[in-house]
Amino acid sequence: MAEIEIKIKFANTVAAKHFALWLCEQGEQAYWDWMRCREDEEDGDITALSFDYHGTRVIDGEKVYCEFMESWTINTMVGRLDDDE
Repeated sequence: MAEIEIKIKFANTVAAKHFALWLCEQGEQAYWDWMRCREDEEDGDITALSFDYHGTRVIDGEKVYCEFMESWTINTMVGRLDDDE
C-alpha cells in the first residue's frame, strides 16, 4: 500500500507548532482511545502506533535527530493496538 500524506495548513508558524505540540502531548492519547473502538469494528493495520516529530538528517556521515518539527513532517508507523494486548 502506498504512503498517504495529509496536509494541514496553518496561518502562521506559531499556530502550527502549537498543534504539533498538542498532538505530541495529548492528542496521541485521544486518537488511540478512538482507534481502540475502530479496531473492534475493522480488521487490518489501521492505527498509527507511533508518531515521529523529529525525523533525522545526516551530518558528516552521521544520522542525527532534528529539532522538534524541524522538517514539518510527522512520520508514523502503523499496526494494531490490540496486537499488544
